[in-house]
Amino acid sequence: MRPLALHVNKNNSLIVGLREQGSIFPVKDFSVRQVVIFDDNSKRKLILEADKKGRKLFSYPSRIKADSKNVLYVADWMDEDHCGRIVAVDVNGRLKFTYNSNPDLRTFIPHGIAITPSDYIILSDLNNNALHIVNSRGELFGLHFVDKEYNIERPLSLYIDSEGYLLIGSGRLENSNANIHVTKIAEQFMQTWPIHKNQSHM
Repeated sequence: MRPLALHVNKNNSLIVGLREQGSIFPVKDFSVRQVVIFDDNSKRKLILEADKKGRKLFSYPSRIKADSKNVLYVADWMDEDHCGRIVAVDVNGRLKFTYNSNPDLRTFIPHGIAITPSDYIILSDLNNNALHIVNSRGELFGLHFVDKEYNIERPLSLYIDSEGYLLIGSGRLENSNANIHVTKIAEQFMQTWPIHKNQSHM
């Protein structure tokens, strides 16, 4: 098996996205695409692979994050262009929802995932230069176009630090214009708009 994504949740469980050896796409009936949870003693605790009807949960689990209730949010790429969706699975392995973006946008390419203290999910969308803010029911709560607001193109990675700052990694490898941008998340304003308009750069 090939490891694709790693995450450690608040219980120190290691969560790993895996696929079989060989070609990535197309995903076939015999393809193995899993998210495996190991406990803090490195014992395999749970394998997530199919829903109750036997359908594959994942095509390519590229990024994984867990919220305060240990619900897993997996950026799942569906093809070689990394077009995809977000798959949310609870601690019992039950599918909570899939988020496929806004139908009015270009194809959704999910890349980075960050979880706010109040369990809103922030997703970086490479193709639309946008941040999607999704609630724990899988509903789109806010859409923020970072190329227009902050002149950020190709938002890749996301991280929220202990002081409530959202770090956005962006850029292209081929011309070495990678940057880290920093903006403050205002939790108290989460019901109106998730991110302040002012921004500083690192």
